[in-house]
Amino acid sequence: MTKPKKPHHVAIPRKPNVRTPMTHEAIAADIDAFRGAGGKIEVLGVTRTLLRIDAEEPDTPSKEN
Repeated sequence: MTKPKKPHHVAIPRKPNVRTPMTHEAIAADIDAFRGAGGKIEVLGVTRTLLRIDAEEPDTPSKEN
């Protein structure tokens, strides 16, 4: 007799999603705690993609022959 095949994955029950909604106060408290522990937030510049969102379309020559 052959052995029965093992399933490829085993279903693991998920934990219920018991999260409190994010509030401005909670985020501010998290940032204050982060900075208080010596953390620094690096503010990045504007990416090229964001610069092109409002840019006008460049004039391209037509390909008429």
